[in-house]
Amino acid sequence: MALNKIPGRIYLLIAIAIFALTVAMASQGGGGNNRDDRGGGGFFIFPSNFFYIFSPGYGRRRSGRSYASGRGTSYRPSNKASSDLNFLEAIFSFLFGDGDPNADLEDRRWRTIGTAIANNNGAVTAEQIAPYLDDLGDDYMLPVLTRFNGRPEVSPVGDLVYYFPELQVTAAERRNASVSAYLKEVKRQFTAATSGQVMGAIALGAVNIVGALVLSNMFASAAAQGLVVTGYLALVQSILGILFAYGIAFLVIPLARYYWLLWRNGKIEKRNEERADRAVMLNQLSTVDRFKQKLSFARQFAEQKVLRADDSVYDSGKDLLTQELEQTDRIDAEFQKRLNEI
Repeated sequence: MALNKIPGRIYLLIAIAIFALTVAMASQGGGGNNRDDRGGGGFFIFPSNFFYIFSPGYGRRRSGRSYASGRGTSYRPSNKASSDLNFLEAIFSFLFGDGDPNADLEDRRWRTIGTAIANNNGAVTAEQIAPYLDDLGDDYMLPVLTRFNGRPEVSPVGDLVYYFPELQVTAAERRNASVSAYLKEVKRQFTAATSGQVMGAIALGAVNIVGALVLSNMFASAAAQGLVVTGYLALVQSILGILFAYGIAFLVIPLARYYWLLWRNGKIEKRNEERADRAVMLNQLSTVDRFKQKLSFARQFAEQKVLRADDSVYDSGKDLLTQELEQTDRIDAEFQKRLNEI
């Protein structure tokens, strides 16, 4: 059973139970004109309103309504007036959210760092990489060196710079690629549902609780009249506590998740601010003479090696034997050169 279909089936179960129990109590009392006050002559009104929820197009009507007062609230993921979610999907989004928008954060981090290094022709300082990292410690450049096979170099005045030979090799002349000043995480949104869909979901949770309370009262009234419930009604009575707990959870889970998201987004905002501060500091350092010297030392290791056709010994587009015959002289020369270097 799909999770987003469970709420509708729960409400349908409650509505049918209310309807069946109302009919049974009315029959027990001798018909519609002799209902006991406790039996509640108005019980038929509640199911008719309740079944409106399951009427065709209900979800479309709810999602299509505009709630101007809801704009800008935490429930709205953007300023859009509508959502691409249908009503059942909106309920699931309201309950459990829409996934982690930073699931690819580490991939983005390393792609950005690699681009930043390549933009500097393979030689950088630690300050140039800091805006893309978290939890800076004494050896925060070590993971970068390990990831890209980099090497540290110490200047005559004791400054450390890092160069990455593998990122200096390109297949063609390349221009600097666009790269953000710092790595920015995306804040989690509460739900992708519109404010109208959220209000509808909250209303369904409230209806679930009210329905369970109504059933509890009706079962008590039926017992007072001496009515013995069997079959479907007996089953519903046995799980009445579960139905009530489900209604409570339907509202408590999103509420707890809302405050959890506030805490998580606070952490994300703090990390973004720290990385942004490092980017600002890097700009400020660019005017400092000592840092200029450090950059000048790093540029001594910066170069771009472009692989050209004559740099390749073998071509995958040709037969291996044919290439060996065509390049015999070159292979012999390369072999002789390596012998002389021994």
